[in-house]
Amino acid sequence: MAATPAYLGTLRTGVVDVSTANTARDGTGTIATVITGVAAGTRILRITAIATSDPADSILNFFRHDGTTAHFFDSIDLGNPAAASTTVDAWRFERTYPNLYLPNASWSLRAAVTVALTAGVLKVFADGGDL
Repeated sequence: MAATPAYLGTLRTGVVDVSTANTARDGTGTIATVITGVAAGTRILRITAIATSDPADSILNFFRHDGTTAHFFDSIDLGNPAAASTTVDAWRFERTYPNLYLPNASWSLRAAVTVALTAGVLKVFADGGDL
């Protein structure tokens, strides 16, 4: 156990647009970087994803990348939401994580979607802070 607790010092938000299809869960293919850690470590408190238009029936996969290898971490099933318009809300998802850390500057959180979007992009946000 540490002699003193580590608190978030600098709040951070990472954001990336995801739209290229990648069905691989082994870390290969196109995977977009959402946020990269810092030397002292980065804690991610929440991941939010929102579609700017019709995301199609797909899955949004998340990976923790150690600088060499992408490790499958979590996924969100988008189902088959309606296309966002002036009369239909955009698809949006949010998940909190009590213990999601990027231990140093080599690590990053990355995302990929399994089906090419019908229109628009998925905006993926990671909110947290540096230790």
